[in-house]
Formats: sequence, C-alpha cells, structure tokens
Amino acid sequence: MKNWKQNLIIYLLAIIVFAFIACNDDKNNDDPNVSRDQITTISILGGVSSATVRGHMTNAQWEGVAVKIENNINDVYDTAPTEGKTFLEEVFTNSNVTIIVEVIPNGYTNFKTIGDGKTIYIALSAVDTLYVIDGIISIRNNGSRVGNLKSKIVYAFGGILALNKKNIYKT
Repeated sequence: MKNWKQNLIIYLLAIIVFAFIACNDDKNNDDPNVSRDQITTISILGGVSSATVRGHMTNAQWEGVAVKIENNINDVYDTAPTEGKTFLEEVFTNSNVTIIVEVIPNGYTNFKTIGDGKTIYIALSAVDTLYVIDGIISIRNNGSRVGNLKSKIVYAFGGILALNKKNIYKT
C-alpha cells in the first residue's frame, strides 16, 4: 500500500513539472526577442500570383521582410517590357515559389537556389536588393545557382536580360 502512495506522489509531481515546462514554452512564444518560424504569403505580378516568404527569426528581424520582397518583385514587374513580364509570370504560375530568408546564410552570401525550380534562399541583408530577382531568374533558367557574384547581367529567353534597381529589359 505504501508503494502505491509513493508512485501516486511521483506521478503527480511529474504532471506538475510537465505543466510548468509547457507554461514556460508558451511564455517564450510571446517573447519578441526569441527566434521563431515566420511565414506569410505575398501578392505579386499585379495581384495575379503569389509566393510564400518564410524565415526563422525574431519579430523585429521579420518586420518588413515580406513587404520588401513583394515590392522588389512588383517594381521590376511593373516596369518590365512584355518579355520580362512573361518571364516572371512563367516562374510564378503554378509553381508555388517559396522564398526562404535566412539571418545567417548557410553556404552562400546573397542567394541560392536548390534545383527544384521553386525555392529561393536569400540572406536577410539582401531582401531589398536585386538578388531577389536574380534568384527568380536562377530558378527559371538553372534550377540551382549560388549567387555571390556582383554581376547583374544574366541570359534569359534567348537574349541578355539586363537588370537595374527598377527595370528588367532585353538588351
């Protein structure tokens, strides 16, 4: 009988300990300084398409990331000639593009693609640069590329596609 009471006390203490741990985990989820998985969907190409933006970072680091990427893609799309618009539409139509933002890039400096034709990894420091567009071009043309180069001239749809901050055009 005594053994039964000791086991009951041990089980009750274990339940209290697990409950305490669970409560502490919830408190950490509310802490803005704790990194956590972040995810949102952005509207691009005049609202006809979308992409998923993901990252593992604090709320402060995440603030404005998706908007910068969305604006970057939309600025290029809005000023692109027909060939450039078609190129971007081909990438995002039915491809479920995911842009993964990393605070500390692993194996690259600015961006990389992995060959699946739909995933772009980009450094947090590069979300408001043309490396986002370079990543899009890379998944369309190559499937996989690591972007550490400074060059902004790439081959696309049979010609050279030259990029600057606001324009995508055929040269």
